[in-house]
Amino acid sequence: MITKRTVKCHVPQQGLYVYARTEEGRTELIVLNSTDNEQILMNNHFKGLVNESVMGREIASGKTIDLTENIVIPARKSVIIEC
Repeated sequence: MITKRTVKCHVPQQGLYVYARTEEGRTELIVLNSTDNEQILMNNHFKGLVNESVMGREIASGKTIDLTENIVIPARKSVIIEC
């Protein structure tokens, strides 16, 4: 069975690394904060990666994330959001 997978990434900004991986119509947004400070990920920075999704679910906590708003990323943490 052949599946189609894609990975899209953005140039790191202010210590935030953002990319999305898509497989069989399901997209995950991955955000890595490499700094010692909490960072705000502006929604216009990742909007094109989430296939027009407006809501997502953080994998680790199950928390619902509003993708139309900016996202706060804790210091030295990674966040994976299923869109």
